[in-house]
Amino acid sequence: MKTLLNPWFIAGCVIWAMVITTRKLGHPMPPLINNYIDDAFAVPVIANFSLWYMRKVVIRNDYYVLSAWKVAFIVTYLTLVFEVFLPFISKTYTSDWIDTGLYVFGGFFFYFVMNRPVLSRKPKA
Repeated sequence: MKTLLNPWFIAGCVIWAMVITTRKLGHPMPPLINNYIDDAFAVPVIANFSLWYMRKVVIRNDYYVLSAWKVAFIVTYLTLVFEVFLPFISKTYTSDWIDTGLYVFGGFFFYFVMNRPVLSRKPKA
């Protein structure tokens, strides 16, 4: 459960919720925030949730961390789906290569900052 309590994960989820809520309510946001902030947090949020799932359901070990290949797969998958495939089949989506850069940045951020084993505190004797 500690994986889902990571402050960066919580911040990303809160920011996503705020952006979605303000969009639904029709409140204007600065274009930089409206267009890019959720993309910057996409990989850290998705990868952290994936890390939690691997730790609790698949591997069952709190010391497990995602490999660089798995994080790169998440970045590549998001890029292909949201920046290549969906814009090709739907006018609702637009391809923006800045988003790809933000996915890559988020991947590096997750891998080097958030992707850590859960360290349990041992009681002092």
